[in-house]
Formats: sequence, C-alpha cells, structure tokens
Amino acid sequence: MTIRSMKMTAGVSLFAAVLAVGVSLPERQVAAQVTAVPREGVAFNDVVTQRVKIESADPESRTVAFTMPNGQLVILPVSDGVRNLDAIDDGSMANVTYSEVVTMLNLRQKGPGAQLARKDQMGLTTNQTDVEAGRFTLTVVGVDLTKNTVSVIDGRGGAVRTYAANSVAKKDMLKKIKVGDVVIGMTTPLMISAISPAR
Repeated sequence: MTIRSMKMTAGVSLFAAVLAVGVSLPERQVAAQVTAVPREGVAFNDVVTQRVKIESADPESRTVAFTMPNGQLVILPVSDGVRNLDAIDDGSMANVTYSEVVTMLNLRQKGPGAQLARKDQMGLTTNQTDVEAGRFTLTVVGVDLTKNTVSVIDGRGGAVRTYAANSVAKKDMLKKIKVGDVVIGMTTPLMISAISPAR
C-alpha cells in the first residue's frame, strides 16, 4: 500500500511539474520577443590628424584639452616624443595627430530594437550626448573581401576612411555588411603623437 501511495504521489507531482512548465512557456516566449538584440562590434586602430581648438595645454602633466570640429571636448595625454608643448597657446588653433580606437556596431541585425536604433542614428539633428561620447553614424561605401578592408564615411560627410580587418572577428563582420549599410561608430581617443600651431 505504501509503494502504491508513493507511485501515485510521484505521478501527481510529475503531472503538476509538466503543467507548470506548460503554463510558464508562453510567458518566456513573450519575454524573449521584447528583449533587444545586442549589436556586434569590432574595433579598429586609427591615427587621425585634426585641426582643433586648444582649450588648455599643460606641459607639466603633459595633457592637452581640445575641442574637435564636431564640438566634442577631448582631454588626452601627450607622448614623450612631443617636445613643443610649450609653444601651444590656450585658445589657439592647432593641428593635432592622435591615435584612437574606432568601434563599429552593425545595425543590420534583425530583432526588436534594431529598427528603432537605426532610425535614431539616422536623425539629422546632432545629439549632444552622442558628440560627447564620440558616437556617430557611418555609411559603408566599400567592402573589399580580397584585401579584407571596409571603407566608410561619416554620416555628416568628410573623408572616406578605410580600415583593415586583421582578425577573425573583423573578417567575419565584413561578410555581414554591404555598401550602403549604416553602422554606428564609437571613437575612443588614446594619445597625442604630434601637435603644431595651425597656420
């Protein structure tokens, strides 16, 4: 009698567990539908020369604060090879060469949130938060799978930049994008390697 009672209890418990799982599945599926799809990102190293406004140049700490043409304020350390920091006046215009990391986030991925993200990034008005964070949109103007390069232009115009895909992740990204695609770009300036007064 005890064995039959235990079998019955186990059977009821199993039935209740199956019922609970069946009831909770639709909830999980609904939750999965509203979760935004994370965008893949790959980073490229770059060296940029810009004409900028010097806010302050400090020879002691070897740092320079400058405002870029898009309005972004950047404070960077200066490499030991730069010897003319004393010649740069606060408030003057200068040509600054610095290294940076450009991260590209692919916007073509499908899923909830992707279309809205694309629409937000294509707005014509400049978002001050995006400027401060170094975030901008790029349009793909060339993909060369034989050379493993991607060429992009800033959504606001400017020079075409070509980046080499020298890792498996970067080469994989090249296969997923095509000319005309819009991607988000994020810049992280690193260090000034040259600076000179602008003429």
